[in-house]
Amino acid sequence: MVQPELDTWSTAPTRDGSALSPRATDQRMSAAFEPLVTCPPRFGKEGVMGITRSPRSPGSWLEHTVLRPRQPRGRQRQTSRLSRGLQAVLAAIVIAAAAAACTDSPTASNAAKGNTTAPDTVLVMGSASPWTAWGYNPWSTNLNFPSSAGGFIFLPLAIQNWPSLDSFTPQLAQSWSVDGRQLQINLQPKATWQDGTPVTSKDVVDTLYLDALTQAGIWNDITEVTAKGAKSVVLTARPGIPMVLVKNDLFNGVMPYPSSVWGKYVTPELKQAVDSYFTQARTDPAAAAESPAYKKMTSALQNLAKVHPKTLVGDGPYKLVGMTTQEQKLAKWDGFYAADKITIKEIRYLGNQQPQVNSNLLSGTADFSSGWLYMPSAIVGQWLQNPDAHLLSVPGTFQGQIVFNGAKPPFNSVKVRQAMAYALPRQKMDELAWGKTKPHAVAPSIPEGLVDQVAQQFLTKDQLASLNPYPYDTKKAAALLEEAGFRRTGGKWFTPDGKPFKVTLEMNSGWTDQIAAFKVADSALDSFGIDSTLSTVEGVSYSEDLHAGDFQVAAFCCTGGSPNPLLDFQQSPMGSANNFTATGSSAGRRGLGFGPKVNVPGLGVVNVPQELDKQVHQVASGPRMKELTWSWAQLVNQQVPYLEYADFANQIAFSTKKFKWPAESSPLWRQMTNGNYLVVVGQEKGEISPK
Repeated sequence: MVQPELDTWSTAPTRDGSALSPRATDQRMSAAFEPLVTCPPRFGKEGVMGITRSPRSPGSWLEHTVLRPRQPRGRQRQTSRLSRGLQAVLAAIVIAAAAAACTDSPTASNAAKGNTTAPDTVLVMGSASPWTAWGYNPWSTNLNFPSSAGGFIFLPLAIQNWPSLDSFTPQLAQSWSVDGRQLQINLQPKATWQDGTPVTSKDVVDTLYLDALTQAGIWNDITEVTAKGAKSVVLTARPGIPMVLVKNDLFNGVMPYPSSVWGKYVTPELKQAVDSYFTQARTDPAAAAESPAYKKMTSALQNLAKVHPKTLVGDGPYKLVGMTTQEQKLAKWDGFYAADKITIKEIRYLGNQQPQVNSNLLSGTADFSSGWLYMPSAIVGQWLQNPDAHLLSVPGTFQGQIVFNGAKPPFNSVKVRQAMAYALPRQKMDELAWGKTKPHAVAPSIPEGLVDQVAQQFLTKDQLASLNPYPYDTKKAAALLEEAGFRRTGGKWFTPDGKPFKVTLEMNSGWTDQIAAFKVADSALDSFGIDSTLSTVEGVSYSEDLHAGDFQVAAFCCTGGSPNPLLDFQQSPMGSANNFTATGSSAGRRGLGFGPKVNVPGLGVVNVPQELDKQVHQVASGPRMKELTWSWAQLVNQQVPYLEYADFANQIAFSTKKFKWPAESSPLWRQMTNGNYLVVVGQEKGEISPK
């Protein structure tokens, strides 16, 4: 999907730098930032590439104006927000240090010296996530942490096998076990850092404590983390927190970094402050935010953000040997514990604007692109003319939604919202915006708030069949409007009080592909007799309008696709980040204005945002999660607080000219939603290699 330049949605810093698909947030990093200071190009004649937005961490209209990398999907659950004051402090820090950070690459100029590996064995990855300023501090809030880092240079503990909630592929964690409330992680016995020192439990514990400074989601789940010998870590879950949720936040949200670099900042005083703050925050978050412990953490994060290492010391299969404004160059590291399985000796990781990524693929310059690739239908046709070219469209990435202001007439009427669901030609909207051949988005089969792949895991066929698919049907739309007291005269609709029925469709001005879809909606409503106007609004103002409830009908992007359906509902437009928000900078604002107290099937009258917040903390996979998923799916389908109109897919382009890739039927394409992870795990499994 074509994105705006400002990433105005992310809710907390992302640290691992991995090249994620939109689903990987998981998954979420291929992050793009608005640069505070730009670095001059170090080689080549093309100059500095522009900045575009990476896929965001779903769930909020706008929480910050400080720009951030997107988060991986597994980190979506309860990743707290930094205060605006703290953001301003950190922004000032990184502005002052940005120019110095740009020179940190120890061998940047070497990237221009040509490949030391035969060209036919060099994998060139195209990424629509350019960078102009970078640094090697994963806790920096504004400087780009190298997008090749996650998976290639640094290993996650494990990788979630999407769309499963409780299946993971081991990486740095060789194994794990559960005993009551304790989760024990056993590290790879031969894992070492690229400076020759062993990876130990201290590295993981120190990373977790530094992550706590950014309110990492894992700290909402645990009461304690301790080292057990040199190669094991034990996390103790809070009472009532399902272990599967602990594993999700740990494996998806924590990327260990070396204590040889970062351990000096994990002092006994910091550990005491973290433990004290989170203990208090569980019962009295407002008081915790004013506590001396929180102030200590804030100061520690400010100091941490000032650190600018001269190089990266990773534990993954590749080392960063050069970085410029347009390319990150990686070389295989022979000290990796599974180096015998790594057959690609060099990777060139390109950071470009999306049109250049497509150009690189079409010209044969790039071999592979996964992670927010967007190929318009015309480009798809050109790409598939090449016999070596392949394109996968892996559905279930996330959703694009149409939201209705539930606090103001006429959209406080469920019949009017249902009428709009029938009056909007969602399939035509998607086809015009994204095409028909392996498209970037398709209309959902049933608008119940979940992408089809997740819905099919948690809802039965009979349940899905009982829901309303809301096909495009102007006769049904007209009947519902008439039931709501509207009348049509001379081909135009009038409200119950006799005024012309006028609707403003509001859209972020940077979402150019979705604007194309909304133009179809605008035309369809006009033809139906509703006086419709499409208004495009700059990103920050757009998000402010939505938080304030100053809109009629608008686009919301992007939530959904998590293996946890309750998380999808909690981060949807009717969740607490966007609907009667109680905490954070938008506290007291109604946003969507749905409810908040609503009669939910199977639950009775509940405060919707509060109930979703509670459930996402307490319910693990199993029968209860399926029951609750059915309750919320019925609510969304029947009440239509928002209308799911586009299920996005992860487009993956790859060429078989130089490399062997997994069969298109391989589960790896679906499970490894992060392009970096796909390349590493594919090699480990023998499914990816040079020809």
